[in-house]
Amino acid sequence: MSLAITAFFALGTGIELYGLKFVSDSISVLNTVSLVMLTFLIGIIVSQSYGKEVFEKMQRHLKSREAPGDEALNGAVMGVAGMLLITPGAVTDIIGLLIMIPITRGIFKQIASNLSKKRIESGQPYFFFKD
Repeated sequence: MSLAITAFFALGTGIELYGLKFVSDSISVLNTVSLVMLTFLIGIIVSQSYGKEVFEKMQRHLKSREAPGDEALNGAVMGVAGMLLITPGAVTDIIGLLIMIPITRGIFKQIASNLSKKRIESGQPYFFFKD
């Protein structure tokens, strides 16, 4: 199990580095660093807006064995978008920005809804972490 996790993170890091190299070859190193810092700042703002209270609301829904509402799902995926934007890298930034676009956000909300329904059906009262 730990070998699979290590391989996953090594592969993810390699993909992120390749993505940053591709972007820096296209728009210059200075512009790439500026873009990473801009997405970092956007991620901080989004994370502060949709923060801990949304994930606590999601936990309450799961503990009461009911599907989370649209407001809780929207806040949860926006919180994930903020975390992805804070993480430096081209791929995570693209995914985070896709979550922030209202047209594509529905796809991610559906993924979160399906994941939470599976957790409820299997009897797991926690979405991410235990209290």
